[in-house]
Amino acid sequence: MKKSILFASLIALIAVTVVSCKKKGCTDPIAINYNENADKDDGSCLYEPSLPTTVQRISYGADDRQHFDLYIPGTHDENTKTVLLVHGGAWVLGPLAADSVILFGPLGIDLTSKLLNEGYAVAVMKYRLACYTEDAISLSGNPSFYMDLIVEDLDLAIAKLKTEAAMLVISPNDFALIGESAGAHIALMYALQCTDTALKTVISFYGPTLMDEEIFKANASSAPYNNFTVNSFFALRDGAAGCDMSTTGSADLSWGINSFVGAELEVGSVNAAFSDTLSPAYANNLVRNLPVLLMHGMSDDLVPHAHGDSLLVELNAKFGTTPAALNDFSAQHKLLKYENCGHGWSGGGCNKAAIRQDVIEWLEAHF
Repeated sequence: MKKSILFASLIALIAVTVVSCKKKGCTDPIAINYNENADKDDGSCLYEPSLPTTVQRISYGADDRQHFDLYIPGTHDENTKTVLLVHGGAWVLGPLAADSVILFGPLGIDLTSKLLNEGYAVAVMKYRLACYTEDAISLSGNPSFYMDLIVEDLDLAIAKLKTEAAMLVISPNDFALIGESAGAHIALMYALQCTDTALKTVISFYGPTLMDEEIFKANASSAPYNNFTVNSFFALRDGAAGCDMSTTGSADLSWGINSFVGAELEVGSVNAAFSDTLSPAYANNLVRNLPVLLMHGMSDDLVPHAHGDSLLVELNAKFGTTPAALNDFSAQHKLLKYENCGHGWSGGGCNKAAIRQDVIEWLEAHF
């Protein structure tokens, strides 16, 4: 009898040990990152498209930056939905017109391939940048000047996709916007005032929502962001070069903000006439109640994660919605924060696989 009890206890101990030591990873054998040692799937599986992906560069305007790179999954039809990705860069920085945006690829969040594997078409767009200056006299003095141009670019890009939808064999009625950093600000400003019902949802990666907020301004004017290296990946539309693109030198991102808004937003002072016009968390900019997902790193040293809270509070107040539970992706508005993630999803402990999976869960619920 004692032997039986001892044996049963040993089996139970082994079972508990096995359960407690389960290793997370991709458990699908057909995934390209299948982990044979993983016991619990963590949503990180990546797949090769079932058929070759079609890539086209499509212009939507005469300017050399008015184009997008369109990726279409191998299997697609007239119901295939399109996600537009909008890069950041303090409104004044971006890849050269002839180059590709890398922020959503393997060197960044690696979101493009994830979306394609889920059956979405992906349009990675460029847009007309603000012209950078560190001369207060050269600022436009008009908070809407560059924003209006960029809004027009988004309108034109979506209109082009609609016009070409039949030829491309994608849906003309289903679009989502995902932006990162300044691109997230742009996506939010556009989506929250857009009346086109073909735009179904918007997702913000660490986007600023209050342009005149003190910590944001202080961070942008401090190291390393006040001496940001300019290169071919982050080329600068430089006023000192006649507003042509420069690939050398450095930029002070606080002057990137100033160049975009058209006035100097100084630490310790408030310029509501310029900042409120361009702040997604300003109530007057909340026109349309569409699904909004805000995603932010807890270690972001440029845009404080409290910017997500500020916009969420305003959305709930304006539209009478309530904060979502942690695992509720069906809510109209949701804020997710990620430990160990800095700006640009930087940081060795940042779980990019979880971020990608949360994007997919949101799109499946709202798109």
